[in-house]
Amino acid sequence: MKKHVRLISVLSVLLASQASLFAAAPALNDKLLEKGKASYAANCLVCHGAAGDGNGPAGAALNPKPRNFIKDAYKKGDKVEQVFESISKGLDGTGMVGFSHLPEEDRWGLSYYVLSFNPKNTKKSKAKK
Repeated sequence: MKKHVRLISVLSVLLASQASLFAAAPALNDKLLEKGKASYAANCLVCHGAAGDGNGPAGAALNPKPRNFIKDAYKKGDKVEQVFESISKGLDGTGMVGFSHLPEEDRWGLSYYVLSFNPKNTKKSKAKK
């Protein structure tokens, strides 16, 4: 019986620690988008390029090539929560590592910023304002 209680306790802790990965997305605002832009420059530009086209200097050495945020489909989906998960956990079979070490707010900002490269997303976000 004690083993079952201990196992349930461990599982509860593990689930609680993962909960923030799947928290509801904060509302998009200018401050969050600026935070995402700064984080992109520091963490993503080297592979994905300044324009988000996948042509960063380090990206040339990767196989598969980094995602082109302007025109490629997103590997795990194009909703902000899905991009947040990809940024947080990374993507198997690619050079995309997880950035769970970044503060959660930075990862949300990054998620929105990455989506802003695609013209169809820019139209959506302008319609919301």
